Amino acid sequence: MPDLTLAHAISEANDIVAAMYSMKETAMKNDATARPQATQAPVRLSKGDFVTALRKLLQEEGKAGKTSVDVRAATLHTDVGVYPARGHSMPTCCTVMYEEMLPGDEILLTPSGGKGPTLLVRYKFPR
Repeated sequence: MPDLTLAHAISEANDIVAAMYSMKETAMKNDATARPQATQAPVRLSKGDFVTALRKLLQEEGKAGKTSVDVRAATLHTDVGVYPARGHSMPTCCTVMYEEMLPGDEILLTPSGGKGPTLLVRYKFPR
């Protein structure tokens, strides 16, 4: 390895740091364009969006032979659209989760106020 003066070593280190920052900025830009961000204008999700997603999940889990599936509101909302985000639709998501319950299904965790991301429901099969 050639002898490096201190000034040359510092210059090399600065070049490496600059390249790393450039790569990080590029990665962040690519990541920001690949998925919706919470700072973007919210898209209002409908009750039907959550009904469709929940029923699809229940159908898939039932076909897989499961006896039950636990669904958390935060997970369902994230699967349907951006959460957390300004103008989110968590109350609608939770309403759908409650309305889709059948006899035998269980509420495992109820958030204070009844509707929130921690709502956890166990849906039993067959449905």
